Amino acid sequence: MAQNFNIITQGLSGHVGDLIFYERNGKPFCRRMPQYGPDSMSAASKQSSREFAKASKAAKSIRSALNGVWQPAKEETTIYRLNTAVYAALREDTLHVRGKRVFKPAALHQHLKDFRYNNKAVMTIGGIDTIRQEDGNILVKLPANWQNWLNPPKDTGYIQLHAAALDMDLENNTCMGSATAANCVPLGEKQHSLLLPAIPVKATATIVVLQLRFLHSDADIQVNKSAKSEQAFITAVLEPALPVAEKQVLPSKAPRIMQKKRSAAAILETAPQPKPDPFPPLPIDAHSIASPLSVKKDKKPPTLVNVE
Repeated sequence: MAQNFNIITQGLSGHVGDLIFYERNGKPFCRRMPQYGPDSMSAASKQSSREFAKASKAAKSIRSALNGVWQPAKEETTIYRLNTAVYAALREDTLHVRGKRVFKPAALHQHLKDFRYNNKAVMTIGGIDTIRQEDGNILVKLPANWQNWLNPPKDTGYIQLHAAALDMDLENNTCMGSATAANCVPLGEKQHSLLLPAIPVKATATIVVLQLRFLHSDADIQVNKSAKSEQAFITAVLEPALPVAEKQVLPSKAPRIMQKKRSAAAILETAPQPKPDPFPPLPIDAHSIASPLSVKKDKKPPTLVNVE
């Protein structure tokens, strides 16, 4: 960097053309603007940039899929907050190197659960159970005191509940399918649930979104059309309901195995051989058997007795 002693340019700040004028410790300096070329970024910076672009495209596909179901109320920070949350979920993948990470349902659930599209409306319900049933359907079950979390405005007669399940393929940034369920619940009603029918598809994850709206007593007109009377938030991110693999049906009759040709010698070797008859027993003559020899026992010698 060069120190500026020119009277004409002294006191300038900012850049003029490719020159940047600035002050440091009360002294004017001038330097040339750096040239950013294709090789100016490091390999790690390029990988991080590609991952953030991948997360931004995935977040845009989520917004587009939800816009196809309904138009949720949002504010100026919605896009930035959703991009940041999806990018944080992508970075949770530790099985792949940077630049090749993929989305996992558990990581998406960790960073997207309770995400609110509208930060201006304080309408969050705690304790919502989002359950994937055995048949693939999704049950969104609200707690018994769910209306105590809300602060409905005056003239509110009903609360509209609208749930949507989005089967997202975030690797291709497409929505493979969606299911919705809606109901108008009067004020004061306790435990409530919504059932979302699901179709098994190949997807990355299933994102469940719940929307709340305050309605008048006639259940047709919204109490206040401002952003504070409507809220949509993500209740859970579930594993997708994958299609059942088709069972392989075995043929009723197995094909016959062709026998190999064998020679006559091989057939004779494998054929069972007849066993020879045992020798007949010989006749035994009683006179031919010698009598056992008699053994004569020796007598003990007499004992000597001393006579005095």
